Amino acid sequence: MLERDQAAIAAALVAGPAHLPPDLFAGEWAHVLRAMTVHANTISHARLVALENTFPRTRAWLGETEFNRLSRDFVERGGAKGRAPAQIGAGFPDFLTRESGALAADMARVEWAWLTAYHAADAPALTLVDLAGQDDASLLALPVRLHPAVMTVALTSDAAPILDPDLLAGTAALLITRPEAEVRLLPTTLATLATLVVAQKITPLGNLIERLAEHQDGDGAAVVPLIAAGAFERVRR
Repeated sequence: MLERDQAAIAAALVAGPAHLPPDLFAGEWAHVLRAMTVHANTISHARLVALENTFPRTRAWLGETEFNRLSRDFVERGGAKGRAPAQIGAGFPDFLTRESGALAADMARVEWAWLTAYHAADAPALTLVDLAGQDDASLLALPVRLHPAVMTVALTSDAAPILDPDLLAGTAALLITRPEAEVRLLPTTLATLATLVVAQKITPLGNLIERLAEHQDGDGAAVVPLIAAGAFERVRR
């Protein structure tokens, strides 16, 4: 019974009070409608504020008026429906792809990835110091896995220098890491993104080096800056 009532209230908040069963609340319908309207407005406002806080750079680039119009449209079309407060912005980048364009969508996608990395589980990052003193065979056999805070974004626009002036125009992809307390935003390549898929599960370091060499014109040493950036978790053997 409680689950049915909760589902009915949720449906009414999204689709309107006409979806309320007539026996759900006692009292005059006008009072029920007024209370529902106040409650729905409060929830809608909270969702809009959450979007503002989640995508500050996208908001600054679009301008307050345009961002507010788009975020309100997103909420009113049910973009936040069924999402926990911390997940309200998950569908916003795709919404911007359709309603605003690639640049705004890329900016929002990177901001969402940054926030996801910030809140990701803690785990010790593999460092170059961990590799010191190991022979070649041990290094190649070393098990590695992507750090849980690692996020990647393939860009479809030239959003990188707008997000960070230190990033060059033409940057094709971004790597987001958080080896300790600091979230890092780093330029990378589409080839590197394709290679990192291998490390979603535990794999020998040698396998990763081999894949990087295949995608990077024989440059397996490209794994070194990835380790230095905190891209991998230190896996216990």
